[in-house]
Amino acid sequence: MKRAILAAAGLVLLSACESVPHPHEHGISTDPHGATSFTTADAPLPESAKTPKGEAIVRDADGRPYTHALLGEALPPLSGEMADGSTFDPASLTNWTIIHVWGLWCGDSMADAPYTAALVTAIEQDPDLDFLSIHTPFNTDRTAPEDMFGKHGSVAAYFESKGYSFPTLIDEDAGLRQALQINWTPSYLLVDPDGIVRGYRTDLSVAKGEPVKDFLKDVARVKAERKNTEAEQTSPVASIGPDGAMGVTGVIPFNTISIRAAFSGYEVVPDKMTSEGQAYPVFNIVAEPDTRPIYVVESDWSLGQVYRVSTTHPDVAGPNGEHVGTYRLSDLPESDRAGCVEGEDTSAGLLMCNEMKANAQFQRVFDPLEDGSDAVLVRMTYYPSASKSPD
Repeated sequence: MKRAILAAAGLVLLSACESVPHPHEHGISTDPHGATSFTTADAPLPESAKTPKGEAIVRDADGRPYTHALLGEALPPLSGEMADGSTFDPASLTNWTIIHVWGLWCGDSMADAPYTAALVTAIEQDPDLDFLSIHTPFNTDRTAPEDMFGKHGSVAAYFESKGYSFPTLIDEDAGLRQALQINWTPSYLLVDPDGIVRGYRTDLSVAKGEPVKDFLKDVARVKAERKNTEAEQTSPVASIGPDGAMGVTGVIPFNTISIRAAFSGYEVVPDKMTSEGQAYPVFNIVAEPDTRPIYVVESDWSLGQVYRVSTTHPDVAGPNGEHVGTYRLSDLPESDRAGCVEGEDTSAGLLMCNEMKANAQFQRVFDPLEDGSDAVLVRMTYYPSASKSPD
């Protein structure tokens, strides 16, 4: 009789994987619109989503939460002892990280274990992604070893019996569970290098398709989106004028290192340019996904330095806010028109308007309209040193 009571108690314990128990079969989702996929802060909820009475959490029919309170928020401080006896180092969270919150007492966590192990193996192949597991009790009232670890006695013993091996932080008093606002076990959080929670999902075992592969695809998508957003925020505005072109504000060496430093935030693509039957190397400065060069950087090989930086791209702003293709000669102040001369050789038929500053030169090139009434800006060029006559 005593043994039967203990067995029944064990079944109750294994069923209580969520903050408000819902009867369900572990590793199974019965809701056709279940909370079994990856979600982000701006992800829409299905019309079937409901908030149980007395809660503020939107759940599916099995009790799984569709979203997480910390999405878009900073990860709370983590501390404690690891399953191997070492002390957790908070400074180790410097990479994109998947945080897995689970418990040996939870049937859904046990159903998920093989998927978690496969996920860890896949993450080990990605230098830009880390993994941290957090073993947590159900709540503050179930922190005794027999409640947390059951027959296994410890996480380390469980890993040894199953052949698993991944870094696991032990939440001894449910403090981490509360700080992380975990309402379902297992839960997975995606955290960026700045410590912001960017994604959330529940059990892998209940998802259709290839859960591990699909999860990693979702992670890769979020990482790419964040990278693009950061690039947009950090890329300097493309400009050119008598003071320089981006980071070229004077004479610099014509080499990959110098050019990349001068055009930080843009792609530097080596290329060749042909002039008078001869080909010589140049650097094209590109802003993805646009394949047109923002700038073309040419060299003075006799000195091993940048000779000129030119642009015909309509997004690059001149010193007066002018843009190729829309700015007219008539828009140029009369004082600046005094430096305009007719082009020669390859520039014959064009109007070259030069502006000197210190030892540098800035040049606007206009193409006259057919009726001769005005001219359109077609190129802007910065010469870091005017010691040599521009072509």
